[in-house]
Amino acid sequence: MKKLLALVFLPLCAVLHGMGVGLSVGFVLALWFSVARLLMLAYYWPSPGNELWAELPVALLMGFRFDMKMGAVATLLLFPLLGWRWRMSAVLIKVWASLFALLAVINFYYYGFYKLPIDSVIFGLADDDTIAVLQTIWQDFPVFQITVVLAFALWSANAVALRVGQRTLLWWQQHGARAWHLLLIPVLLVLVLMVGKGTLKGMALQLDNVTATSKPFLNNVIPNGVTALYNAWDAYRTSTDIGDEDTGLKAYGFANYREAARAYGLTATSHAGVQRALMATGRNQPNRKNLVFFQMESWSAEPFKYQSKDMDVLAGLKDQLHKAWLFDNFDAAHHGTHPALEAILYNTPVTPITNGKYRHITLDWGVPFAMKRSGYDTLFVTSGQSGWRELNRVLLIQSFDEVVDAATLRAKYPGAEGGIWGVWDAYMFRYIEERLAQQPKDRPLFIYGMSTTNHPPYELPSDYAPFVFDINKWPGDKGSEHLVPNLQTYRYANDELAKFVAAVANLPAGPRTVVAATGDHNVRTFGQYATPESQVLRQQVPFMVWGAGKLACLSALHQAASHLDMFPTLFPLLGIHEGYLMTGRNLAECPTAKSTEDALAVTFVGQVRSNHAIWNMGSPNTLACQPVGSVCEWQPKQDAKARARVALLDWNIRHHIHQATGKTQ
Repeated sequence: MKKLLALVFLPLCAVLHGMGVGLSVGFVLALWFSVARLLMLAYYWPSPGNELWAELPVALLMGFRFDMKMGAVATLLLFPLLGWRWRMSAVLIKVWASLFALLAVINFYYYGFYKLPIDSVIFGLADDDTIAVLQTIWQDFPVFQITVVLAFALWSANAVALRVGQRTLLWWQQHGARAWHLLLIPVLLVLVLMVGKGTLKGMALQLDNVTATSKPFLNNVIPNGVTALYNAWDAYRTSTDIGDEDTGLKAYGFANYREAARAYGLTATSHAGVQRALMATGRNQPNRKNLVFFQMESWSAEPFKYQSKDMDVLAGLKDQLHKAWLFDNFDAAHHGTHPALEAILYNTPVTPITNGKYRHITLDWGVPFAMKRSGYDTLFVTSGQSGWRELNRVLLIQSFDEVVDAATLRAKYPGAEGGIWGVWDAYMFRYIEERLAQQPKDRPLFIYGMSTTNHPPYELPSDYAPFVFDINKWPGDKGSEHLVPNLQTYRYANDELAKFVAAVANLPAGPRTVVAATGDHNVRTFGQYATPESQVLRQQVPFMVWGAGKLACLSALHQAASHLDMFPTLFPLLGIHEGYLMTGRNLAECPTAKSTEDALAVTFVGQVRSNHAIWNMGSPNTLACQPVGSVCEWQPKQDAKARARVALLDWNIRHHIHQATGKTQ
């Protein structure tokens, strides 16, 4: 019996001791990482850099949290083997400390070359000509200096880790061998998991949290080498493999780009000819109006249909409707926030494409490029964290002059509050209003705003008075337990947008500013849209425009359209007629009998709608007449044109990346 107990007791003691050793070594290596960060800051500190001091403590604290997270993750992986004999533990600790030191040095010199922490470009060593890359490293990097620094890093990390590890293991073996000590195992395990999560409230520390300050330099030193490599690998792993140029064409039923071009009504037959034919042509006559465009989080169109005194979902926005163009038969291009962002800005059905392995390739037909060529300053503002999807990096590559996020807003507005996604949307609107007021007349401004408050877990500012919704008066699906909280944040976002529109109208820049807004996708809590009657609502979001004057034909507001039609409508309002993809039609033009018949809401998720029907591309058996009960017929030419539009946009992005990477067919 004693032998049996020993067989159980000894391994459990080893587990307990391993946790203790792992936590101790993880903590000391986290401190080592923090010292390395201080050295990195000192070595690369810009001059002048006085404006960095105020936010330095924030960066150091966030960096240490990431250091502790990596130490805890390593502990979780290694603790079962760290509590036995010291010889085995020492080998594991040496490997652990050496890897941390190696990645710290790589990150240090990587930043010196690229001015960024390790990112997905590092995997070019495998994707590109490996010998050529190594030769470049040999020629461009101070190899002797790196060798000396690496040797010192390896020695110091191993020295502190081994010393602490050995003393910790000895202490546990002397003092942690009683039966009741085994009760500490779940306590230490919870501690390891909490440190590995990196936060007590909300989601675990992740890439979003890297943008903790408003200063890019400080944000770039927050991730340690392990964190930076993990983020780089995650971006590389999840990025889209562009594949063959014809991948999308074939998926949409076309043998090649020429066949798709014919179906779309183009006469060009060469690569360059088709690409030119897809671009808007005309003579730019910029009127130098500002454009503020909002991508509103989960801004579904359905609540607009139910607005009433008892179901006041629009709040202050209802008083701004009469001043706007409200396109009420309008679909989102995608289901998600980031795919919608890429679809709107870069007209790409292939997503994600601007982060990961292709993030250094400029998509020069995109909206911000057209704006820059027309003399605009370009600004991206979000109430969220721009580390999300690497927006803080990739948007600067894609012709935005500046990226402003929650960290910038907190720095500008002391005491700015928010939820787990960033600050409340009110701060974003306030910042944009102030930037418009400050913008010189001779430099028009393009601002792309992205809200975040109307997102789970549906939290509101403490000083915002929520409307009391009676769930029984909601005409739609009542199945979600989050429906009322979602309606509250939806209403809050509408209220803040309305305040912004009213404020802009009173600015000196108001008469020369166009404001537009749409939703990135439908709200998740409003139902499954399983019934034939509700199917049409599945992708619907509003598209609204203020400051564009009176619309010549009100019937234009009710034609089937989608995200693909927005900028072909907005650019002409600014006098811009070239330099962007004609992904759709100008919705401001008066509908004719033919254009009404041909009007389509084309999406990148396979769904198409006309004014009379809804269907999935290429699938006649999915045709459903709208409204339900009306009569309609399958229109093969209409379907082919919708498929060709998406197929050519798909081909355009793949062909462009093949050209940029030297892999043209």
